[in-house]
Amino acid sequence: MLGYFPVMLAFVSASNRAVICSDVRVVVRDSLETGFITAAEIRRSILNQYPDLLGSRMQGLNMNEMEAFVSKSSFVRNCQIFNSPSGVLNVVVKQHQPILRVFASDGTYYLDESGRKIPVSKRFSARVLVANGNIPADRTDLVRVAGLIDSDPFWKAQMEQIYIRRNNDYVLVPRVGDQLILLGKPEKVEEKLRNLRALYDRGLDPREWNNYQLINLKYEGQVICSRKRDF
Repeated sequence: MLGYFPVMLAFVSASNRAVICSDVRVVVRDSLETGFITAAEIRRSILNQYPDLLGSRMQGLNMNEMEAFVSKSSFVRNCQIFNSPSGVLNVVVKQHQPILRVFASDGTYYLDESGRKIPVSKRFSARVLVANGNIPADRTDLVRVAGLIDSDPFWKAQMEQIYIRRNNDYVLVPRVGDQLILLGKPEKVEEKLRNLRALYDRGLDPREWNNYQLINLKYEGQVICSRKRDF
């Protein structure tokens, strides 16, 4: 028995060194939710970058280098590459998840929860909040407000657009109704949204909603509703 295991380990090690890369199999884990990039595109880019990959010994492949190459894509959040005993190179990819689409003077693009830019795709259009108006160079506040809306199922279903005025007041545009919601400066946003939720839940009668054109949340502790003739 003492002599058996070293012999077997040596055999397995020699077998692993002899394994040849026979195929590249790519899985995009979040492809059902986001479709910026496909498994076929990633596979094709890998084979173009490494034309001698198929038929090479697995032992000689630099997995870290290949992961870094795949991760250079603007759509890829992270990548893991590992081999199998059968000679298949497995590539597992996760995409960046957008929370906001920005229409600005420098073009249109998506932003994820960290503020990273994601280019638009001809193949896929994410159904996310839209932002336009006077988009600032520092998008920290914009990403924070969009993240608060995106992380709450109620607000995510309710809000459609963020418009930023020249004075940096934020205006929310809901999916349903004719009202504009004046959020004001992007400060104490959680409190302002709580006040708005209270108005939705316990304030106006549903038959009254169409009588108002502006809901003003910019003043601390107040929710001011302006009728159409007063706006």
